[in-house]
Amino acid sequence: MNILEIDLTNYREHPTHKNYTVFFYDSREQAAYFESLLTTNNIWFESDSEGGEDGKFFVAIKRHEESKVLRLNNIAIGKYRNKFIPNAFLRWFLILTSIVVLTLAIVGFLRA
Repeated sequence: MNILEIDLTNYREHPTHKNYTVFFYDSREQAAYFESLLTTNNIWFESDSEGGEDGKFFVAIKRHEESKVLRLNNIAIGKYRNKFIPNAFLRWFLILTSIVVLTLAIVGFLRA
């Protein structure tokens, strides 16, 4: 796999209709939440309620609404994301250790 092929987004231009952008989600719940955000904001969309052959759920929007929808997409992704460090003790240990190391570095710089 080429490094230039890595894409971290969950949306693409529609392969056959260039006036649409397709968002894809791994779970039905996340896709349904995104659809509810679109409905609340009066944005037209089409969705694949069955899920694709790869287990992804697709929601298509008109391309001219993409700038408004990207914020809603981030909200939907954020609601269902996993924590980077799920264990609370390890998370706080890492934060506190980082603060101590940063403080020591600043103090050492100022004393030099």
